[in-house]
Amino acid sequence: MKLRGWLGCLGAGLVLTGMVACDTATVFGTRPKVAGSPEGETPAVEQTAGGTAPAPIPDGPQQVRALEERIQQLERRLAELESRQAPTPTAPGKAGPQKRADKPKAQAPPAKPAAPESGREKVYSEAWRLYQAKNFKAAREKFALYLQGSPPGPKAVEARYYLGDSFYQEKKYQEAKTEFSKVVSQHPQSILAPPALLRQAYSYQQLQQNQNYQAALKKLIQKYPQSPEAREARKLLKPAKPSQ
Repeated sequence: MKLRGWLGCLGAGLVLTGMVACDTATVFGTRPKVAGSPEGETPAVEQTAGGTAPAPIPDGPQQVRALEERIQQLERRLAELESRQAPTPTAPGKAGPQKRADKPKAQAPPAKPAAPESGREKVYSEAWRLYQAKNFKAAREKFALYLQGSPPGPKAVEARYYLGDSFYQEKKYQEAKTEFSKVVSQHPQSILAPPALLRQAYSYQQLQQNQNYQAALKKLIQKYPQSPEAREARKLLKPAKPSQ
């Protein structure tokens, strides 16, 4: 460092200054003669008005050692200052504290547009709209159109049930019982099978086919005993109490 080099130059200058200030006898090997003193005799220390004269300057080697010790102290002090100012090294693989960058806010994915209805789905939607409007004839045509083709559509059970019920609402009981029978035979596990079987029984009743009517009610109780339609069938099979 530049500061340390300057300190070295300063130390060298101090050493040279000390050598010049040393006793001339130490530097040149002789002592100057003093007038009135015997040759080789050291002059006595003079007394001053304030007391004893200052202590003699130490020999050259001692002064050089004192200067060297002072320089070493300065170097140690300089090293301490440099260590305090130096930045703390970071352990390998570890980054110093950094400001956490703000994460970009997650944006909700754009809503997917509703899938357009297929031709078959449009047919069922139109049939259901007509059925709710009690336009049963037009609804039947749409339900029948939906049931055409193979494989059957996902709403085949509903289409078949409401096709039969559109007949039933117009008191076409013969056609109605046929369509309700297809619901039970083709989709026995559907939740619409018990109501279709009860509607079939009602169609038999309207056609005054009492034997078929009771057979349909008993079949309903046997196949779907826990259904609400089965409870209704039990009530209908109870014999009427004789009037008094």
